[in-house]
Amino acid sequence: MQGMGFFYTPLPLWLSVGSWIVAVGLLALVLLRRPFGRLQDATLQHVWLGIIVAITVLWACNAWFDDGPVIHLLGATLMVTLFDWRLALIGTAATTGLAAVVLDASWLSVATTWLLFGALPVTVSTLLQRMSHAWLPRNLFTFILGHGFITSGAAVAAACGSTVLLEMTLANGQVAIPPAFMRGSILLGAGEALFTGLLTILIAVYKPAWITTHDVRRYRLDRGPRV
Repeated sequence: MQGMGFFYTPLPLWLSVGSWIVAVGLLALVLLRRPFGRLQDATLQHVWLGIIVAITVLWACNAWFDDGPVIHLLGATLMVTLFDWRLALIGTAATTGLAAVVLDASWLSVATTWLLFGALPVTVSTLLQRMSHAWLPRNLFTFILGHGFITSGAAVAAACGSTVLLEMTLANGQVAIPPAFMRGSILLGAGEALFTGLLTILIAVYKPAWITTHDVRRYRLDRGPRV
């Protein structure tokens, strides 16, 4: 597992090519659904672009644990909360590309990295947020708890777990997961939940119009739309 981390690790050609095919197809499907309609307001455009840049910085600050997989904060859940899964997929794809440029990574592994650390967390966040939206009481507390803290922690757990499973599959099960990585993953999940939850609180209270995915009146975030 020397130098492990999909940005830097040479992957089998079939995996690299297959990941690029899936990634390009998924992004093409998203673009066909005209996702940028949510960004007609100039302020929301700036917020979306600003979040992409901010999350790129978080991705560039990655951590290694005893020669285990590289992990970092994701920010995918916050994108889903503010702009829905379509723009979140595009945003995380842009983040992955920018991080690859900053870190001088091989482009053969970029698609695999995005699928694991971008598309998968976005999918998990979207599913859990829809479950929260449907089943939990409709008030500000449950909105922040479900969409900010719980969902983001689960998204990180899914990303870390899938990364380990893929590495074990590629190594035919001959991989010993370092204990430091397991502890680091738990800390990362807690950090992601705290980071996303606190930002969700601040945005819900001070800038509720930035949350474009839910009816602000239904969640009592504001008395009317305001940008």
